[in-house]
Amino acid sequence: MAKKKKKFNKTQRKRLASILSGGALFILGLIFSILKLEIIGAVFFVAAGAAAGAMCVMRAINGIRSKNFFDENTLMTIAAIGAVAIGEYPECAAVMILYQVGELFQSLAVGKSRKAISELGKLCPDTAEVMRDGSFVEVTATDVLCDEIIRIKPGERIPVDCIITNGTTTVDTSPVTGESLPVDAVEGTALYSGCMNLTGLITAKVVRPASESAAARILKLTEQASDRKTASEAFITRFAKVYTPLVCIIAAATAFLIPLVITLFGGNFLEQFAIWGKKSLSMLVISCPCALVISVPLGYFCGLGRASTSGILIKGSAFIDTLAKADYAVFDKTGTLTKGNLAVCGYKTADNITESQLMQYAASAEIVSSHPIAKAICNYYTGELINATVINEIAGKGVEAKFENIGVITVFRPEEEKETTAVEVTANGEHIGTIYFRDEIKADSKEAIQQIKALGIKETVILTGDGTKEAERVKNELSVDKVYSRLLPENKLSKIEELCNNGTVIYVGDGINDSPSLARADAGVAMGALGTDAAIEAADIVLMDGSPKRLAEAIKLSKKTYKTVKFNIIISLAVKISVLTLSLLGFAGMWGAVLADVGMCIICVSNSMRLLKK
Repeated sequence: MAKKKKKFNKTQRKRLASILSGGALFILGLIFSILKLEIIGAVFFVAAGAAAGAMCVMRAINGIRSKNFFDENTLMTIAAIGAVAIGEYPECAAVMILYQVGELFQSLAVGKSRKAISELGKLCPDTAEVMRDGSFVEVTATDVLCDEIIRIKPGERIPVDCIITNGTTTVDTSPVTGESLPVDAVEGTALYSGCMNLTGLITAKVVRPASESAAARILKLTEQASDRKTASEAFITRFAKVYTPLVCIIAAATAFLIPLVITLFGGNFLEQFAIWGKKSLSMLVISCPCALVISVPLGYFCGLGRASTSGILIKGSAFIDTLAKADYAVFDKTGTLTKGNLAVCGYKTADNITESQLMQYAASAEIVSSHPIAKAICNYYTGELINATVINEIAGKGVEAKFENIGVITVFRPEEEKETTAVEVTANGEHIGTIYFRDEIKADSKEAIQQIKALGIKETVILTGDGTKEAERVKNELSVDKVYSRLLPENKLSKIEELCNNGTVIYVGDGINDSPSLARADAGVAMGALGTDAAIEAADIVLMDGSPKRLAEAIKLSKKTYKTVKFNIIISLAVKISVLTLSLLGFAGMWGAVLADVGMCIICVSNSMRLLKK
């Protein structure tokens, strides 16, 4: 029988026990107070404060030992002791009980947000079936090697990144890419670790070990994300270090200096100390920066967790702010907005050459090349090929092939066709035709651009090394604002630097040549979990499924996260200042201070937790 998972951890159980015991003693104190047995009631109230506040007092003592004199535990301990000193026994208990309620709520909220990320570590199974010595054997997933063949049954999770070698199936990719609909997978389809094989029995070739798989990357990058703090988080850290001691000094001055001054003008020091001392204790409770200190980082943490469950890896909360404030969305074209798969879109032949001859010669010459143009030609021509005796691939130009009965066939980029993607085919030095190519636009690219513009991006830009005509075609079809064509990697980098001088820039790319631009932009976005390692390492954000629409989703989530954090900061400070003012004017006592502090903590934490919902 499976062991039932505990709802609370050890610390949370202790805190809950202190709340319940403190609450029970507080109720007894109320009963005796109602019965006019004030002394017995006072004893129960103090006991309630001690039971509920034992953890708080111990942490305050440890904080003082480590020279952290002004944390919230110290403030609450002083407030509780002060309440006893001035005879406000119920308020002593209330301070500790409500403080523990707030702390428990915070702890549960943080645990829930961390669970959203830690669940990623459970995406992959511990074992895999690997072909060894002619049969499939079960081994530990971490022992599976690249190029080995694995078998994945229906209903099993994919243990490592692989490519299907045999069989067809339907795959649930939502744990990794965030795509809600299952996708069909056939021979040659790349599969991510952590995805679920739904229907068919398949075999696949391993392309990455478990430690470098898509699921492992998600977990690693998300865990590292907490190391990069936003300006808001840095501000809160600095704020708490200055703000809390300052309020303590003001509270001490309120308790002692104001009564002393009033005494100099004929007042009674002890009477004034009782009045102003109570106000100073309320100030200490109000000054506790719990809501700010926990809700701001929690807001960003929830945003990061929510993004990771949608196949968006953000390598630090600082980049959430960057996405939220972006002015320019700049895209590489090939493989980012387009599929990166060239297709033949037209041709021109010499008078004595047919289309079939032109394509046969070109495909026969290109058959051994891995260049995208060569693949496009060979995919287009499905007829019989001619065997070449020699094939030479000339970098930057094309292919030269020799045939016994034909002579020399060349397939080169023509000088006069710089504005389009094309090749010129010659036979023994004579022109026999030109073949034209077009890169297919991704199905969701246009919608993605529309969504990005609707989110307030000032300008969308394409940077590409392709010719002007092809670049303009993509620009017009997608309604992008600007396009810059025929750019080398260093030219792209110069454009990025130029745009960065005018505003906040997001750059989206997928290739090795995009790495400098990804690193230079305010936020670099890499496309695809199985994409170029150099691009993914240089990028600040990774869109796991390579869909441009994920960028729109990332921007939208970042704006929501930024607004949530901003709201938490403003409302927390506004309420604290308001209650502090009311306390000094005598309109709010320690009860009001405690309720305001715990109430704001619960409101801000709840507000942050909304980010985890889809």
